[in-house]
Amino acid sequence: MPSALLASVSAAEPAPSADAAAADLADLFVLLAAAFAPPPAALATREWCEPLAADLRDLGLALDLDTAAAQRALRDAANGPLAGEPWLVEYSRLFLVPPVAVTLNTGIYLEGGLAGVSAQMMRQCYATAGFAQREGFRDLPDHVAIQLEFVGALLGRHADGEADSLAMACEFADGFVAHWVGPLHDACLKSAATHPAAGVYAALAEVLQAATDRIAQ
Repeated sequence: MPSALLASVSAAEPAPSADAAAADLADLFVLLAAAFAPPPAALATREWCEPLAADLRDLGLALDLDTAAAQRALRDAANGPLAGEPWLVEYSRLFLVPPVAVTLNTGIYLEGGLAGVSAQMMRQCYATAGFAQREGFRDLPDHVAIQLEFVGALLGRHADGEADSLAMACEFADGFVAHWVGPLHDACLKSAATHPAAGVYAALAEVLQAATDRIAQ
């Protein structure tokens, strides 16, 4: 399993899997979940970006998935003027500080508001699958990081032989993630001129789009 950011998701090392590709794809979704969650306050930009770039390289090779643009964006940030500054500051400026430049609550993209029908449907999906978001992260059920962690958990269960988990992951990704990942990417691109972190997250959204497409194959 990729080492760096996945530790922040508190994910246990999976047992040996009968389906290595599913396990790698599960790792990629969990990694992206960690990337879109608030980073630890102690991590500088370089400390956050370099391990993520390395993990994306390894998973891209394992899955034959193009992660080169995201790697470049992360390494540019790691070697740029913000290298020694906390990445949480840049994350907050982009996603948290009002007026919020880019929202990670995807009900805004799906139906134009918060805590709507899509968020309630997601909550029901989590409950049906027996999924609980990790300790220490509290947000609405439509937050990007929670959804990606859920898909990653389902894919991990499939890799370990649970019969129905792949269908659940596909249905959730097709019903929700596939519909907001493009608008999220576009919102990040629109903010890139004024928010240094936005270009990084736009590149990560491109990886997510490719990973979401891969589930449907």
